Amino acid sequence: MIKPHALKVGDTVGVVAPSDAVERKGVEKSLGVVKAWGLKVKVGGHVYAKVGDFMAGTAEERMEDLKAMIYDDEVKAVWAASGGYAVTEVMPVFNRETIEYLKSHPKWFVGYSDVCLILNVMTSLGMVSVMGPNIWGLDEWDKSGLEMLRKVLFGPPSREASEGYGGIGTSANWKSGLAGVAEGRVVASNLELLILSFGTRFDPIMHGEGDILLGLEELDIDKSMLQRQIDVILNHKRTKRIKGVIVGRLTNILEKSYPEWGMKVTPEELIRGRVKKFGVPLAFCGDFGHPDWAYGNFQGIKRLFHNRQFYPLVNGVRARLTVGEECKLEYLEEVGVG
Repeated sequence: MIKPHALKVGDTVGVVAPSDAVERKGVEKSLGVVKAWGLKVKVGGHVYAKVGDFMAGTAEERMEDLKAMIYDDEVKAVWAASGGYAVTEVMPVFNRETIEYLKSHPKWFVGYSDVCLILNVMTSLGMVSVMGPNIWGLDEWDKSGLEMLRKVLFGPPSREASEGYGGIGTSANWKSGLAGVAEGRVVASNLELLILSFGTRFDPIMHGEGDILLGLEELDIDKSMLQRQIDVILNHKRTKRIKGVIVGRLTNILEKSYPEWGMKVTPEELIRGRVKKFGVPLAFCGDFGHPDWAYGNFQGIKRLFHNRQFYPLVNGVRARLTVGEECKLEYLEEVGVG
């Protein structure tokens, strides 16, 4: 795997809005967290642009910002301001020239939700990235999860002091699904964005070699759709690469089309029943993914968290998943370079 260099005080983070529009006040407030880590910030020229109540600028403007951050040698990490429903429009940025540049000048990509499509690009190219909180609302997450994210990006002060610099420990909000132990490289994504990657040149399961620990989270879909999407994953041409599954928050997963059936089954039961047939360990972790407020109108509205935790998952890093009376995810290698 191609790993970016660990960040250091004085490095620059580039902020882009590749999908939905964001409010300046909220982003600037959240950037206080990044600056408190000793990092400098460059905000893309169109981050605060809007197309109606939807996108953060036109596709061309969002691509311009993303490409500028990729090719800016001062920028060591590209961090998404927000998710949404428009990131597919910026995929043309990742042409052959840009891919070759990134492989020779790797940098961190951080975000989740719609931004997982970009993370899937990185994984498919054999590059490490981080599924973690977007800039928007960063200041509202639990400090322990933010500290873990900081440690992931900055790395341990020495090889001898690496404990606590990766993985998700037993104290997290785990629930055992199917007991077992598995090892593989982490591939974490929003479920819908993973499905959207299938069959493209950036399919993270199709491209690459070796075993996978699959991390998933989802928001705002029916249970019947959840069932269909899990079935699609388990029928992927290279499903045998998947040796373990970690499911994060499943927020607002209801059932409008088949309410009688939907009342009788939980999302966790649906997933467990399908993964059980596949015969790999399964764990549920309620400490990453979309929080409860995400399905409301949070543009300028005070957000109410039931769970303020967001532990980052480092895509591309080899890890061990242990599922039993206690559950944990351990990284088996350093996540960044030196």
